[in-house]
Amino acid sequence: MSNEDGSKPEADPLARLDRVNFVAEKPVRRIVGSGRLNPLPHAGTISSVLFIIVVLTGIYLTFFFEFGFEATPRAIEKLTDHPIQRLMRSLHRYASAALVVTVVIHAWRIFVAHRFNGPRRWAWLTGWAALVSVLAAGVTGYWMLWDQRAQLINEAIASTVGVSAVGSRVVTSVLTSDGSGWQVILLIWLGHVLVTVLIGYFLWRHLRRSNLPWLPPRLWTGLMLGSLVVVSIAFPAELLRAADPARIVESVPVDPFFLFLLPGFESFRGLVVFGAFVLVTGFFASLPWLLDRSKTKVVEIDEDACVGCELCVVDCPYKALRMEEVAGRSIAVLDADLCVACGICVGSCVFDAIELEGATVPKDLDAAGQSFVVACQRHGSVEVGDGKTLLSVRCVGVIAPTTIGRMVSDGASSVQIVGCPPGDCSYGVGNRLAEERLTGERRPRVANRFAPATTRDFVAPTALEEALTRPGTHLSADPSDIPSERRRWVRAGAVVLLSVLVVAVVTTWQFAVSRPDASVLIVVHHEPGAEVEGLEQTSGAPGTPTSVLVSIDGVETTHVVGDGGFASAVIEAPVEPGISRVVVSLIEGGDSNALVDDDVAIGQGQRLVVEISDATVADAETGRRVFESQVAGCDVCHSVTPGVELVGPNLSSVALLAAERVPGLDAAEYLLESIVDPDAYVVDGYPAGQMLSDYEERLSDDEIEALVQYLLTLDG
Repeated sequence: MSNEDGSKPEADPLARLDRVNFVAEKPVRRIVGSGRLNPLPHAGTISSVLFIIVVLTGIYLTFFFEFGFEATPRAIEKLTDHPIQRLMRSLHRYASAALVVTVVIHAWRIFVAHRFNGPRRWAWLTGWAALVSVLAAGVTGYWMLWDQRAQLINEAIASTVGVSAVGSRVVTSVLTSDGSGWQVILLIWLGHVLVTVLIGYFLWRHLRRSNLPWLPPRLWTGLMLGSLVVVSIAFPAELLRAADPARIVESVPVDPFFLFLLPGFESFRGLVVFGAFVLVTGFFASLPWLLDRSKTKVVEIDEDACVGCELCVVDCPYKALRMEEVAGRSIAVLDADLCVACGICVGSCVFDAIELEGATVPKDLDAAGQSFVVACQRHGSVEVGDGKTLLSVRCVGVIAPTTIGRMVSDGASSVQIVGCPPGDCSYGVGNRLAEERLTGERRPRVANRFAPATTRDFVAPTALEEALTRPGTHLSADPSDIPSERRRWVRAGAVVLLSVLVVAVVTTWQFAVSRPDASVLIVVHHEPGAEVEGLEQTSGAPGTPTSVLVSIDGVETTHVVGDGGFASAVIEAPVEPGISRVVVSLIEGGDSNALVDDDVAIGQGQRLVVEISDATVADAETGRRVFESQVAGCDVCHSVTPGVELVGPNLSSVALLAAERVPGLDAAEYLLESIVDPDAYVVDGYPAGQMLSDYEERLSDDEIEALVQYLLTLDG
């Protein structure tokens, strides 16, 4: 029996690696006391359960999430203080990390089992796309928390995209934003949701052209969910300090399942690290095309012999067969682009209407007086002894009951079928279909008169000799047929619980960041010729080259930040903790304006943040966006449409009414007071204490000023 490329199964490097993998998993099988309680073959379907847990807990947490540089950390703190919300947050965290682990294990087992030939290449590719999407979802999930870990992500992104003019401008616009930051957090959250949707899409693409199971046996769902709950209660996800550019991150827990690139960003250029990640990912995603270039042989259907029973269509794991009307008859038709050459349909046909060269037992076999062991090709070759003859087939699912009947009728003394262990068939369902045919649960069935001479075993490739020594002791290929001994269930539960606990502990790995003890951080976001915040006059002229002079205790350094266009840069100058003479000057043509020129005390782990950004001018359009934003939420209680009354007063003519409400206050002053101190004057007919009084915390000064400018346009 040979592989598709003509090589012997035992000569295939992947076949040897497959056997090594089974040897490596032997300790797990020993601990649980049964190969049927080994969770590793179910890693793929367990991933589906974990993804469902991640999505459901994510939806729940969204109800309590708030958007903003200050609002988001405050919301996370509230989540952590509430027992149910804390549990959900921890479940979300640990299920996400476990999802990475199970997907990687699943990919590894698919690889060593050579389950990527033919059209399964696309399943491999979509699987990798799903994994990359999971990683992206994890990064954005940590990023949108806007804590110390997110600050480290910000700095890594800044070092990567900041090398380009566009990237630098985006980074500095965020760093110099005086707003609440809800737009930034909202964009990150939308990215998080988008990649989560992509995971679901790629998962659907991964499985849509197969009849393989999506979910594991209920035991593994229960054990995984129970273990996640126990670990989440015992070790809840930590709460980190909010992101603050004025404080240097010295050490922070970095989840290596998602943030494994961060240490590389600290040691190398960000683009180099990210480029290496893209190359490595692309290499693994393209492995099927690199290792399996030969065209997969497909089955051949004899249309004249086909009786249209549909058994092959039902049994095909990859939906490569369908029934069609041909010359007035309903027969099976092959879609060659979907056929993986497993040969399972050959085992479904009792009329010899389907053939696959080299996949099953030869028809001209001399069976008289012989005892046969028919094993799938993953089991390789061993010395069977005792007068037995080993026949290697592509999958035990290719063995038709008529083949067994022919062997026994031709004089074979016994036929032992040896397939892969439960849930670990190279073609997903081949061993289960073979078992159901042998036991009479599925058509076509082995005739009763041949059953006494037939035995079956479903074991790991490394356990073939054990199956030969004790035939008929590993009867079931159904992964849901689990030993009933409670002690084995307890052992399996302990293995899952320990695995989840290890995952949870690893997510808290502390990463020591290489940063100066103290520094001056200068963020430049400036259009030459515009007025700079903090200066009373404009700086330079349009088209003027821009530089920043930084002097620390008399040591000067000049940084060119613009060649005449928009100037943007992030500059960090290390200083010794203590009091230092710091001078930061903006130089444009003949203009030199010092934004800092003083003796400054900078403590250990602190930064002096100097922003060189253009002064903002409040405008009504910006105010309208603030009015309708989720952070302000003014339009929830106040209508600007005449005649429409909501919870609060109608504001359609507030610009006219505001000037007459409070003696001594003009319209702008009254509106400002109404926003920051709403109970200072209460409109008749409305109760005091109804409007929130924390808008000075929710909104920046610029946003409040813009909101006033918008309200002043509402004159009816």
